[in-house]
Amino acid sequence: MRAVGRLHAAGLATGTVVALLAPSLASGAGQTYEVAQCDPLNRNVSDVAFEDAPAYAVKQMCGDPHNDHAIKITNTRFARHGRLGRVQWSTGSPALRIVGVQVEAWLRRDNGHVPRTYVADAEGQEIARVGVGVSHPTDFKNYSWQSTSARPEQLVAQLRCERPDGCRHSGLAKTWLRNVHLEVADYANPELQQLGGALLAPGWHRGHQALIVRAIDVGSGIRGIVATANGANLQDLSGQCQLILGTEFTPSFQPCTSQALLDADSNTSGPPFQDGLNEVTICVIDFASNQTCMGRIVRVDNTEPKLAFSRTQNPNDPELIRAQVSDTTSGVKSGQIYYRRLGSDTWHLLNTHLGSDELRARVDSTIDSPGNYEFMAVATDVAGNSTLATTRADGQPMVLRFPLKSGVRLSGHLPGGASRVTVPYGRPSNVSGVLMDAAGRPLPDQVVTVTEHFGEGALIDRRIRTVTTDAQGHWKERLPGGPSRQITADYAGTRRYLPDAARLGNLRVRTKATLRLSRRKIREGRHVAFKGRVGHLAARIPAGGKLVELEVKDGHSWQTVRHPFYTRSDGKYRLRYRFGRFYTQNVRYRFRVRVLRERGWPYKAPASSRVRKLLVKAR
Repeated sequence: MRAVGRLHAAGLATGTVVALLAPSLASGAGQTYEVAQCDPLNRNVSDVAFEDAPAYAVKQMCGDPHNDHAIKITNTRFARHGRLGRVQWSTGSPALRIVGVQVEAWLRRDNGHVPRTYVADAEGQEIARVGVGVSHPTDFKNYSWQSTSARPEQLVAQLRCERPDGCRHSGLAKTWLRNVHLEVADYANPELQQLGGALLAPGWHRGHQALIVRAIDVGSGIRGIVATANGANLQDLSGQCQLILGTEFTPSFQPCTSQALLDADSNTSGPPFQDGLNEVTICVIDFASNQTCMGRIVRVDNTEPKLAFSRTQNPNDPELIRAQVSDTTSGVKSGQIYYRRLGSDTWHLLNTHLGSDELRARVDSTIDSPGNYEFMAVATDVAGNSTLATTRADGQPMVLRFPLKSGVRLSGHLPGGASRVTVPYGRPSNVSGVLMDAAGRPLPDQVVTVTEHFGEGALIDRRIRTVTTDAQGHWKERLPGGPSRQITADYAGTRRYLPDAARLGNLRVRTKATLRLSRRKIREGRHVAFKGRVGHLAARIPAGGKLVELEVKDGHSWQTVRHPFYTRSDGKYRLRYRFGRFYTQNVRYRFRVRVLRERGWPYKAPASSRVRKLLVKAR
């Protein structure tokens, strides 16, 4: 017998890790390892119970060379029928099963005393015989048993009186054991209880990031935790395990501790990380080499954006300040353009817009006194790297002389003035703004175009409407219900006024889901139908249905019932669930349906339905 797929305690081999990008993967359940006891490699015994009777003596003398380094069961006097002396090795966990036995035993029967070794289930019922005694003189013999079908939890050796009228004392009858080797299979994969730390958080990362991994195993215990990035070792943790020195054997059924915690710092600015997408895999491996892995795509960007002002000003639009900006990795998140009078210490922030490859701002050169003014641009990418520029792309200082040609200012906002607003499903919303000239005077009777940009999954890509400013230059538009969208406003300009544009923000619309129960009260063993619908006004249900999950309240947290499932093409769903027959008292459950986040779904998710209650009555 030999252990399968070994990992050395001193360092975990990354080659054994199953790399993946799926949510989770467990592999290898049923891998084996070898336990050696009362053996030259390990004179001790553990996970063993001794049972004697007045007529039988059970002694552990594995360390005594004068007693054959053996565990000995002998008869001491007359024994009644059924009395016995016994030794039992138990795995201690239903996840651990004995699949192979090798043992040296001296099994001699005499005067009705019968020796026997066998493997048994958790209750001690015999499954298969390993060795039986003989009635003639003998000595230690090798016995073995191997099976891939029978999966006992115990090895038992006994000396028992089986003569109905009792057994006279015998100095010959014996059950002696030594050199016990047990091949144990671990049928439970280890579990990743927690994957956390800033490194695994959504979004882009830079610099040092924490990685926290908590694992548990109910079988042979945690051998180690391995984290890799792009196939190279990132962090690893060796568990606390017992190995017999110089061997791959263990002296215990559960050689490793059942829990392990990896709390480490990872520097994303160097190998094995690189700017862009990085495949990070975390695996927990138990002593039997069963492993469970979880993969993540970690986005890394440690390079600041490139930024420079345009080489020249547009003579037809001199108050438009432009700065080219680019970031090839995480992308540009935000940017600002400032200006100040040359020689001043105070910078003034301009209303800056971020386009696909440049920052744009309009400066009202009529509100400042004439003179030379310098400009500064600051850009930040999604990962948080920042850079600034005070020169043009050709290296010349970005300095302009005021006054410049007057322009206009177009502003707009979502309800409440926020750039991102979340509204209920199906409810209309208002956007509004104002158009003024460079001096702040309203521009009445001007046409402003309001565009709603819908995302993937909406029935239309965009909707365009026009409104006219009132006497105060104000404009307002009512947006009907529908999917989430980006809102922009544009002013085309006239010969007198320059054009302008405003990004009003992101109107996020909550997903709506309903849940109904076929019954509010049932008896144990009965089933309930959960049904409802996911709202999809002006949106397409994804091909194959919308992904949802049924959740039940467990204490302070919600747990998924079975697994997520898909609705029909019309957004409706129906799920049947049968409750077990193990209730000892009535139990009241709280259920809800949760609509999961999914690519191509144009409403805000996750979102939950109203909570429904169900009473399960015990019989």
